Amino acid sequence: MKKLLTIISFVLITCLVLCIGVQYAIWRFDLFEEDEPVLGTDPPLTLHFIDVGQGDCTLIESQGHYALIDAGEYSERNKVMKYLTEEGVESLDFIISTHPHSDHCGGLSDVIRRYNPPFMLSPNADSDSPSWEYVLDAADERGVEYITPEPYDTYQIGAATLTILSPSSDAIYSNLNNYSIVSMVEYEDSSFLITGDAEYLVENELMRSGYDLSADVLRCGHHGSSSSTNERFVKAVDPDAAIISCGKDNDYGHPHIETTTVLNKYQIPIWRTDEDSNIIAETDGKEIYIYSKDEEADVETDTVDINYKGYIGNKSSKIYHMPYCGSVSEMYQKNKVYFETKEDAENSGYNPCGSCKPY
Repeated sequence: MKKLLTIISFVLITCLVLCIGVQYAIWRFDLFEEDEPVLGTDPPLTLHFIDVGQGDCTLIESQGHYALIDAGEYSERNKVMKYLTEEGVESLDFIISTHPHSDHCGGLSDVIRRYNPPFMLSPNADSDSPSWEYVLDAADERGVEYITPEPYDTYQIGAATLTILSPSSDAIYSNLNNYSIVSMVEYEDSSFLITGDAEYLVENELMRSGYDLSADVLRCGHHGSSSSTNERFVKAVDPDAAIISCGKDNDYGHPHIETTTVLNKYQIPIWRTDEDSNIIAETDGKEIYIYSKDEEADVETDTVDINYKGYIGNKSSKIYHMPYCGSVSEMYQKNKVYFETKEDAENSGYNPCGSCKPY
């Protein structure tokens, strides 16, 4: 009888293990890799982790409202602008520059000039990098309010709430990465922790602070570097998925093996912009669905136009556009004409596009 019970127990345990394994495999590879959004055309909260190579850029979308966190290097600005245009973004409630490193703040100057957000959140840290100077110049030019937030400050984006966790305005660090604005984006029961380039020091401060750090999705710090995403922090956050923003074959070796080892240890699925391109996470407040919005082919075919620093006109319609405008990708090459300035275009009889609103 004991032998029979042992055999039955073994069979039941084996079945249970297999069921868990199958469910995990479905969760990572089927449920989260839909070609189209599975919550309909307008989920209450969507986060777009935009592929900007070795940099960082996150668009938050909720009920027709948008906020942008970082915008990659200055060289990636047109890719960001093209993405926002194709997503139908007409205005931004606010922007966040997590810290003044060029791979995060570089593209924000063009974003500011195009969308003129009412305010920008940025830490009490400065840099003499040209990219940061461009951002400050653009903010001054457009009258964008500069706000240094404090922990527990909250900002509304449609139905979603963004809460600042770090740093405080009087914080002093020797490493600019640790000034990164760390924020929690929440809608009902769903939460996303976005950490900029914050490293172990800040992660440990957050764990000592008493914050509830638990989140469904962790956007790993510093592009998956071994300087961030320490094991104790991962256990405190206890995410169901991790996002890493890094460039393909980047010079830093991101993500580092130390980071992926920790995430794999706790069976946390990893999404990477260098492998998955643009990554979408959408939620109805209960379930979160993550999938890759692979626009790599689009980006490759439009590279020349996207990186053009002037304006592109359509010989047939006599309309001129920003290089990232969706109308440009639909033009025949023979119909394209290139202008260095708006004045050149208008003096040639071309009118500005009503969609991309050339600036």
